[in-house]
Amino acid sequence: MSLVVVILIQASFYALLATGYVLIYRSTRVLNLAHGELMVFGAFVFYQALTMFPGSPATAVVAGLLGGALLGALVYFVVMRPLAGYPVAVGVLATIALSILLRSLITAIWSGQTRYPAELLGARAAPWDLPGGIALTPIDAAIVAAAAAALLGLPLMLQRASTGVAMRGVAENAVLAAQRGINIHAINAISWGAAGLMATLAGIFFAVKVRLGPDIWIVGLAGFAPALIGGMDSLRGVALGALIVATAEVLASRYIAPQFALAAPFLVLLVALWIRPWGLYGSREELERV
Repeated sequence: MSLVVVILIQASFYALLATGYVLIYRSTRVLNLAHGELMVFGAFVFYQALTMFPGSPATAVVAGLLGGALLGALVYFVVMRPLAGYPVAVGVLATIALSILLRSLITAIWSGQTRYPAELLGARAAPWDLPGGIALTPIDAAIVAAAAAALLGLPLMLQRASTGVAMRGVAENAVLAAQRGINIHAINAISWGAAGLMATLAGIFFAVKVRLGPDIWIVGLAGFAPALIGGMDSLRGVALGALIVATAEVLASRYIAPQFALAAPFLVLLVALWIRPWGLYGSREELERV
């Protein structure tokens, strides 16, 4: 049973990352390969706020989320908007260049030193003892709760909220949405900002639970695997894609070797591309774009 809980926690983490990939792809049809760097940047803003406001973790979390969201929106306006109308491959290449730039910028600001934000949070709360001998820490419970809120709340927002409906309209037909009076650039910026916020949330959880350093961008890149497995244009596929990737990673770490865990998401991704390259819930016509 404990193995199931570990998989659920890891799947929740991957769901937060994959949601950001899907939001950006749905809005601008761009595969954002700088998503991992957005995650790292937001997590470092959280850490910086934590050092500036000791004893106030809520303030640090809000600062980190705002920093990640603002960077996401800024990336759209500065990098992606000028590339509107160019082939999709140009936008993907731009995100590769952006990832290198952000990585260098993060290292220049905060250095390459590894940090442990959990040390600044003081005494940790005792794990909760659940039936079956399972111990669940508050941070693990928060990861699961955040993923559940995102997976349930975002589809509801897209269906009911005016901004969500506008996001759907821009994703389906940007030209028609613009003709109907929707500011497509503002909506796309909101999508990128929301993706930056989701990436930052995942980064904060990883930093508190494991560590923080510029090199953890590779963890953010691994979030691409569940997004593509579930379907790049499908939010409902995120949960299943994350569960598949998390299961592969946890089993590889436990029964093969811990060093193999990081490669497991990409191995599963390769298998998925051979079997169903457009994803479990994705649209077949999106394959050529990806």
